[in-house]
Amino acid sequence: MLIRTAYAGSGGQALRDEPVRGRAWRESWPARMLRARHAFGAAGLALILALSAAPAIAQEGENDPIEPANRAVFKFNRALDSAALEPMARGYRLVTPQVVRDGVENFLANLRTPVVLVNDLLQGEFKRGELTFGRFMLNTILGFGGLIDIGGWAGMPDRHSEDFGQTLAGYGVGEGPYLMLPLLGPSNPRDAVGRVVDLAFNPLTFLAPFAANAGRSGADAVSFRERNIENIDELERSSIDLYAATRTLTRQMRAQEIRNGAPAPIEDIYGNRSDD
Repeated sequence: MLIRTAYAGSGGQALRDEPVRGRAWRESWPARMLRARHAFGAAGLALILALSAAPAIAQEGENDPIEPANRAVFKFNRALDSAALEPMARGYRLVTPQVVRDGVENFLANLRTPVVLVNDLLQGEFKRGELTFGRFMLNTILGFGGLIDIGGWAGMPDRHSEDFGQTLAGYGVGEGPYLMLPLLGPSNPRDAVGRVVDLAFNPLTFLAPFAANAGRSGADAVSFRERNIENIDELERSSIDLYAATRTLTRQMRAQEIRNGAPAPIEDIYGNRSDD
């Protein structure tokens, strides 16, 4: 549906879903924003607007060859967000206490774990894969199917998120031109392919009926949008060109996801220029 629609995306996962530990947020804001992530299908508004503290300005060389079409899709996605997703997210916040919303997010994050685990292993991140699997088992068995983040309470590292788009990037596949997908938000050819492959990695795709998967995607979208109401409002207020700001922030956050949060190499920041 509309979800994470107008703003970010990337393998979807771009204003990624932040981990929850009980009622306390234990991460810095930028770190939490790294979690906001892909929700397939109805949940395709993967937004990366966490870095919205300062106005973002359009940049040159954005590899956006079909910008007019992308802007039209962006406008459509924003209209859907304003008409449906945002009101649902605000209503959800109004009628549910924080502890319930935290439990819902924990449960949804637990359902995403199989995809994360497969991509951990494909990337050779075996230690991370071990932690992913251990947390999944703890939360599923002791945390009432994932409603409680027992792993977080036990001191395990914060949740991380992986997808096949990141896996392809790790093997040197380029992102290609910028794309704004209807309902799913910002993406590129590599990450669009990754979305499809991740469907095959998710057991629920085959084990759960379509209605259940659609409901899960819708719940993921509303939960994501509720957690980012203020961030999205701030991005809209501070951006000179919201489309360009979304494009820039999406790519910045996606690059950081692919690096697993590591700082960008100096050459990525300054290019190959050297001052003699």
